Amino acid sequence: MAISRRQSLLLAFPVFPPALAFLALVLSATPLRAEKEKQVRWVLQDLSRLPDPEVTAMAIDDQGNKWFATKKGLARLSFLDDWQTFTVENTSHGLPSNAVTALAIGENRELWAATEGGVAWYANGSWKGFTSENTSQGLPDNYVTSLAIGKDERWFGTKSGFAMLRGTLWTTYGVDRISGRLPNKMVTAIAVDSSGNKWIGTIGGLVKFSGSSWNQVTRENTNGGLPHNSITCLRVAGNGTLWVGTQMGIAKWSGGAWTSYKGVLGMGELANEKVYGLFVEPSGYLWVTGNGGVAGFDGTAWRLYNKNNTTSIQTRIVYSAMIGKDGDAWFGSQRGIAEMVPVNEE
Repeated sequence: MAISRRQSLLLAFPVFPPALAFLALVLSATPLRAEKEKQVRWVLQDLSRLPDPEVTAMAIDDQGNKWFATKKGLARLSFLDDWQTFTVENTSHGLPSNAVTALAIGENRELWAATEGGVAWYANGSWKGFTSENTSQGLPDNYVTSLAIGKDERWFGTKSGFAMLRGTLWTTYGVDRISGRLPNKMVTAIAVDSSGNKWIGTIGGLVKFSGSSWNQVTRENTNGGLPHNSITCLRVAGNGTLWVGTQMGIAKWSGGAWTSYKGVLGMGELANEKVYGLFVEPSGYLWVTGNGGVAGFDGTAWRLYNKNNTTSIQTRIVYSAMIGKDGDAWFGSQRGIAEMVPVNEE
């Protein structure tokens, strides 16, 4: 039986000071964004609706359908508040593996899912899987770590290089082709900027790939502007700013200069710990998730949310963030999904 969002476990509390646990419908005065005060309430989504409590990635389409990736399959919460689960078994192996690592939404609400066994594509109720075997090694490795949607292109990072799919044609950047160009063959993140440049994150550094040139970016050649050489995630903002998550904090590339946020007090543990995810709202507001919770940044001030000042975020490890159509913030963590809902928008 479908369970609506409003039937989910509802938790609400004042963020400062820390709330008494499990008080329902108590309005808080915590700002949803740093720029102005808003009342919010917290919702902990029903864990029974998920294939696994550990939510590694999330995506939302323009209709409001939400996708949640776990290590045991996918869950979808439709804009009608219906839940559905997808696994290797009930998609006839269209989902190549139940261990989903990344999600992205393409044209016409199509879903792309990176998994530890290949790539899945979902559209109009149908699934299709792509593996190294059924693409004639177009996909250089079945362990797909990351993906990005470009204009008419789909980019996939793997443990052994990366690949691009345009239509039905694969362009493969396998180990031989990337030798000497990438600092490490294991690609951990991919982003495409408005100029068409591909930013390739690896466990040994970052590379800007224009299609004809390869420029490596490391902690050493940025004078510490990149806080760590092991890249975990990338995100390009609407204004062209590149945000980079690493094993030890975040950095941004903007106006031809690098800025490191390592050690920033307002970020709490996130300033020095592993970053798992980055999400930039159309307004430019940044969300950072990682070891230590989730932090929001309006360009001036940081706002930290974690298990110490919320009850819906129940672990120090938060993997992903996204914003719903109604301005509600969703956080995927090691122990489920927390939703921060603006009360005045209900």
